Amino acid sequence: MIQARIHKTFAARPDSSPFRLALEFEARKGITVLFGPSGAGKSLTLDCIAGFAEPDSGRILIDDEIVFDSGTKVSIRPQERRCGYVFQTYALFPHMSVRANLEFAAASLPRLDRQRRVSELLDRFRLTEVAGRLSHQISGGQKQRCSIARALAASPRILLLDEPAQGLDAPLRAEFHDILRHVRDEDQTPVILVTHNLTDSLELGDCMLVIHDGSIAQQGPPALVCSQPANLDLARILGSFNILPVEIRALDPSKNTSVLRW
Repeated sequence: MIQARIHKTFAARPDSSPFRLALEFEARKGITVLFGPSGAGKSLTLDCIAGFAEPDSGRILIDDEIVFDSGTKVSIRPQERRCGYVFQTYALFPHMSVRANLEFAAASLPRLDRQRRVSELLDRFRLTEVAGRLSHQISGGQKQRCSIARALAASPRILLLDEPAQGLDAPLRAEFHDILRHVRDEDQTPVILVTHNLTDSLELGDCMLVIHDGSIAQQGPPALVCSQPANLDLARILGSFNILPVEIRALDPSKNTSVLRW
């Protein structure tokens, strides 16, 4: 489980307006979706959890272990947080084979355990036949499966995914959905998925956090959030299907209802 309270301000350039990230949430078992437009602060949130960026203030716990606390000056190094991270670009080592990428990620395990773990992941993610190939020699779907397998190699406490389905066609996106459901159900590993794709959110999310301008605008089960956006701005973020042009024809105060025409 993740418990996070994060406050961070930064400017992309010296002459640009500062961006402020200020949010607090919990991510329990299952898939928690961080949904929102580009630049909302979703990826920065993942980086703070993983330790690649340090909040100005706040507190982050993973399985009740404090990995960051501005008050007590605790900031555990990324490699000690045991977070699996899948980047949008997959970030496979280009000079290593598929097998070597997994072995590198599992380097902390004893040799025999490492070999067993890598063989298990190659088989599970259907990568055995391409285990000796370099990353540029495998398909986009295989790269994605390899990046997820690598993130799971050292049995992380939580899996973080930053737009991993970006640019995938429909069959590969469906395959990604199946893989992530399997990780959730079989590994029992909590997952935080960053996406601005509403289909991914509805298909995969157990809980959905809508991030807008660095803060949580709404959260809850994805179907509920999408069907009952808190305001017009959120309805626009979630998609134009939430907005209907209507004309108010009558009011019924006794039933607290309106008669509309569209």
